[in-house]
Amino acid sequence: MRSLIIVFISVVFFSLAGCVTLPDPVPYAYLVEKTAEQGSALEKQENSIIAKNQENRKLKDKVKDADYKLKVDTGRLDILKEEKKLLEEKQKQYQLENDSERINENAKQISDKEGEIQMQSARVEYYSAVLEHVKTQNEVAEAELSVLVAELNYQKSTIAKEYLMKRKGAVTASDEKKGSTLPDPEKYEDKYQKYLDRQREILVAKKQARDEAAMKVKIAEEKLKK
Repeated sequence: MRSLIIVFISVVFFSLAGCVTLPDPVPYAYLVEKTAEQGSALEKQENSIIAKNQENRKLKDKVKDADYKLKVDTGRLDILKEEKKLLEEKQKQYQLENDSERINENAKQISDKEGEIQMQSARVEYYSAVLEHVKTQNEVAEAELSVLVAELNYQKSTIAKEYLMKRKGAVTASDEKKGSTLPDPEKYEDKYQKYLDRQREILVAKKQARDEAAMKVKIAEEKLKK
């Protein structure tokens, strides 16, 4: 069951990798001679992947919550702006009627409404920054998961290399005619290493974006306090 979950997660992150090519899974046949220590290390990595995947689901919920709060506050801001427009229309009417008492009273209401709009705009800016930050946190978590999967595949490739090294030259001419040639063991893990390195680079970039988003939240929070 755990292996099926790992395969599913790997497929998902293959779809997220974009132009980054995910190497084919290491065939199980190349792992049959793994030591108890190697098997334990693989199991530990698989458990880390499952735990990280579960953690990421909670972050996705946080993104939904932040998105909902932003929509609510944006809706409130739109209402306030419409209310101000109505007040401005009334002001035009009062000016035509030359009703100084109502003009002064309505002008105060417009001023108060502008203050409400300013405060609500700050809230929208804040929740917009929060949403961006939570999204970048989620992207970092996904990148971390992608690194864990890449590390697992790389670990498997090193075990497979040992297996292939033992069988180097064992394939007969007859086997070659049948298409039974084995991969070059000297370079077998190279593609897995390159993929792992690329995922780590992506993680660094995602963390930088998250940190920048966190700074925007602090700036928006300061504006909200004023």
